[in-house]
Amino acid sequence: MVDDLDPRRHLKLEGTVNARDVGGYATADGRQTRWGRLLRSDSLDQLAPRSQQALIDYGLRSVLDLRKSHEMQEKRNVFFGSERVKYYHQNMVGDTLIRERESIPESLDYVEHMRWSYSVVLDRRMSHIHDTLCLLSQPDTMPALVHCAGGTERTGLIVALVLGIAGVPDETIAADFALTARLTYDHYLETHPKVDADNYTLEDHQNKQCRPDTMLAVLRTLEERYCGVVGYARNIGMSEEQIAALRAAIVE
Repeated sequence: MVDDLDPRRHLKLEGTVNARDVGGYATADGRQTRWGRLLRSDSLDQLAPRSQQALIDYGLRSVLDLRKSHEMQEKRNVFFGSERVKYYHQNMVGDTLIRERESIPESLDYVEHMRWSYSVVLDRRMSHIHDTLCLLSQPDTMPALVHCAGGTERTGLIVALVLGIAGVPDETIAADFALTARLTYDHYLETHPKVDADNYTLEDHQNKQCRPDTMLAVLRTLEERYCGVVGYARNIGMSEEQIAALRAAIVE
């Protein structure tokens, strides 16, 4: 399970809501993921100057922006063009894939709907996922921050794959995925003043996004189709050396 929000987990950076470190997660072989190596976040277009410096002081070397082309153009990442942090745009779902995701059967319940949606991305965007994971495996990439707009689905999927390669158990991966709801709940209430906290609880918020059973369903799908996360990594073209390098970069 995710710890009770280790103080190192949530990076309270002005201009973000959902920035966090994925260090400190136990792996199946008794090790743990490294602190200060892989960060995940919502969009960085509003990141305050002192927060930018805080990330640089944290050791940040690279930013991987998973948003669509229009998103990154309309809300420019503050590290775009930076001389101190390498910026990469990896269009996670593409600018037209949404049309395929709209063909998901309406009869599916929430978890199955989301599992189907993620499966479309995993199957149709293999080359982009390959490039993202391979980039993270390179020795000069980390410490790295991966983000999309809300730091939920696109970021959640890439982080889940990295944690899976690291050997983190499925339940922990799902709990990290679900942590987004906890970190965004107060912000949701602040930006939706007509919503009454008594009638819209954290549990309600969790049920609307990043449910742990959603990620567990996605991981089961990877197990069924590709013999797990590592099998998927091999299927999309990652070499054994790249997989080992990514694992070594993220695991103590």
